[in-house]
Amino acid sequence: MPSQLLCLPFRFNRAVSLAVWTSSNSQNCRISKSSISVETLSLSGPIPSSISGLAELSELDLSSNRLSGSIPTSIYRLHYLGLSFNLLSGHIPHELGMLYSLVSLDLSKNGIMSFIPRSIGNLTSLHFLNLSNNQIRGSIPSTFWKLTNLETSFTYTATQNTKMRRLVASKELLTVLLISLQCLSFLAIANPTLDQQAEALLQWKSGLSYFYYYCRLDLWSNTTSPCKWSGIGCSSMVAHGHGNERDAILVVTNITLFSCGISGGLSNLRFAKLPHLVHLDLSLNSLSGPIPSDIGHLAELSYLDISNNMLTGSIPPSIGNLTSLNSLDLSANKITGSIPSTFWKLTSLETLRLEFNVLNAILPPELGFLSNIVVLDLSSNQFTGSIPPQIGQCHNLSSLRLRNNLLTGPIPEELGYCTDLTELDLSRNNLGGAIPMTFMKLYRLLELNLSYNSLGGKFFGFYTIEASSVVSLDHNTGICGDPLYGLTPCQPSNPNHDSLHKNENSDSKHLVPRLLLAFAMFSCICLVGGSITVVCSRRKLAKKGKDIIPGDFVSIWNFDAKVAFQDVLYATENFDEKYCIGVGGYGSVFRAEIQGKGVFAIKLLHRMEDYFDIGAFLAEIEVLTKIRHRRIVKLHGYCSHSQCKFLVYDLIERGSLVSIWHNQELAKELDWRKRINIVMDIAQALSYLHHDCDDPIVHRDIKCSNILLDHDFKAYLSDFGMAKKLKGNSSSWSTIFAGTCGYIAPELSSTMVLTEKCDVYSFGVVVLEVVMGKHPGDLLLPFFCRTEQHTKLKDILDQRIMAPTTEEEKDIILLVLVAFACLQICPKSRPTMQQVCQALATRSLPAPILKPLDEIKLQQFHDFCGTIQNI
Repeated sequence: MPSQLLCLPFRFNRAVSLAVWTSSNSQNCRISKSSISVETLSLSGPIPSSISGLAELSELDLSSNRLSGSIPTSIYRLHYLGLSFNLLSGHIPHELGMLYSLVSLDLSKNGIMSFIPRSIGNLTSLHFLNLSNNQIRGSIPSTFWKLTNLETSFTYTATQNTKMRRLVASKELLTVLLISLQCLSFLAIANPTLDQQAEALLQWKSGLSYFYYYCRLDLWSNTTSPCKWSGIGCSSMVAHGHGNERDAILVVTNITLFSCGISGGLSNLRFAKLPHLVHLDLSLNSLSGPIPSDIGHLAELSYLDISNNMLTGSIPPSIGNLTSLNSLDLSANKITGSIPSTFWKLTSLETLRLEFNVLNAILPPELGFLSNIVVLDLSSNQFTGSIPPQIGQCHNLSSLRLRNNLLTGPIPEELGYCTDLTELDLSRNNLGGAIPMTFMKLYRLLELNLSYNSLGGKFFGFYTIEASSVVSLDHNTGICGDPLYGLTPCQPSNPNHDSLHKNENSDSKHLVPRLLLAFAMFSCICLVGGSITVVCSRRKLAKKGKDIIPGDFVSIWNFDAKVAFQDVLYATENFDEKYCIGVGGYGSVFRAEIQGKGVFAIKLLHRMEDYFDIGAFLAEIEVLTKIRHRRIVKLHGYCSHSQCKFLVYDLIERGSLVSIWHNQELAKELDWRKRINIVMDIAQALSYLHHDCDDPIVHRDIKCSNILLDHDFKAYLSDFGMAKKLKGNSSSWSTIFAGTCGYIAPELSSTMVLTEKCDVYSFGVVVLEVVMGKHPGDLLLPFFCRTEQHTKLKDILDQRIMAPTTEEEKDIILLVLVAFACLQICPKSRPTMQQVCQALATRSLPAPILKPLDEIKLQQFHDFCGTIQNI
């Protein structure tokens, strides 16, 4: 740097800049009495020692040059010192710690080889410190605890050939340092290079076993960049203070290796080498061992999913340091112990899932600090104690699942303050007391499950249809209320009896006058009541006609039952035939447009000489009040009257599949893609009934007339009048031959043993009917393979619609393969509905039948139908 720079007249204040440099780069030169900024001028040589004599200088920026030598230290009013991107070497002078006014210090991108002097801790006004990309050795000085104003980055790295020493002498010292730097927004203590991150990942891989081909961990190699490895994602990071893209570096930010068959541990994955990791997903593997405590180094992590492994040990408290976390999923492992109290710091957390572990402590009150939590699932553990009322402070909570634990005590009324709740599951605990009245505020609630507890009192219901339609209160012997919820009706209270007990300790001199007054009032009531009875009896005898009289009803959800009853009668004109849209085995369906409430389907039970099929009526109510699935028709309520009984459903606009088969235009509109989706919809509904309910439910009458289609051709399963719950070993003896000929499983005609596989058989018939556009008829006969073995698949397809595309052909082949698998004579050979859904979702097919439709014979589906269970 030319010495004449220092001879320039400093007669300008800081707000005025004068370009006095005579080079072509004068725009990069700003000099005033208090400020010198000469960036990117290719200046070389040492920094003149005489610059230390500029006593009024507060800003010195000589960055992006080729300056060498030592760092100036005697400019005591200096606020800003920028010497980055130069060739400075040697050490950081101890005297630098005497620049007490220094706010920003940037010595990055040089060749400094030294320790960080302890005197840096004296710069208590420092807001920005950057020592990165040098060859600094040693540890962070303990004096750094005094840098409480530090706001931005504190980074330093060594060269690749320099082995970093321990950053701090003890764990306690690091804790003190981190607490003192609590305003720090970006802390990368060691900021490893991409090569060092690759080395850490390869070291972890060396201790793993894996087998899934698509993960391709075998291609991880130190000869390629980790950014190109399977399951690894990188992002570019620009050095702080420099927006130039040439300064950007690549760092590993994403590890996604779910369902890769990985076994091994996490202990040798050096998380400290991956400080910029944002997304970590190792779920659905076989990882074992504890969760290492150094996972707390991932300060930028926002998504962590290591669920569905075999991890053991406790949850490390260091996870509480991951304050950027939005989602944390540790479910389905073997984790023990408690939820760390440090979780109160996870204020950004929206999803916390710890279900299906062995956590066995009390629920910490600190959960109430999770102000942004939306989903909290702690079910299927061994949590004890009471539900902390502090959870009521989580006002964004939408789903709270605490089922299947050992929780006791009352349900805290504070849960009613979580007004965004749509799902609340506290079932299978030992909770007592009454259901809090504050639950009346939960207007958005879609599912409430309080079953299998020791609750008592009266259940008061909800205001919304959605809430009422999914309430489960089973196995709470102390609760009474509407039979709609499976409850025993509440006994009417006896005011006189209660009053007598209430006053039995009163002074006896008040007893006689009160009894005389009560007797006089009772006599008056009897006299008036008798008169009213006589008048009403005469009017009743005078009334003629056969109109239905409202009364004796039970409930219609979300409506005043009397008003709703009259509305239904008015909308259907006392169930006039012109409103009838269908007739079933034990009831007729009417269309009812109720003003201000919508359009509904009303199923009216048939009368048979004043006998109602009350068993079917109650069976349908029992089943539909305990299930909720988007592909099962929604029951809104029911009415039980001395002269009629009916059920209130959503009206599904297009009617049943059978009605479409008989309508040429509608059948043409039902193209292959829609038919494929219909099969998937019904498969999902049946899988839910068989596998996702507390007790498996067998529909017993799966057929196309019980499959309804809405305006968008979405399919819904209906008519649960023959449905039956299975207990124990998922089988039951059926004394009644239920179902429809042409759809009934063959074993029911001989053994009468009812299992889910009976529905599976009926589903197979429906699938063939969807493909053919008509009932399959003779294709269901056991000797079919001998008479029709040469029939080609193309010949049985519904010819009313356009030929399928190549992609649709594969799906049709899969549908027929599924159908024949479901139609096997032996029930045990049939797949479960879960296996059917899995096959339809993966769309995997045996290679020998992946042919054009006119080359595939039906016999081949018999040969390969056993493969469905292995997909």
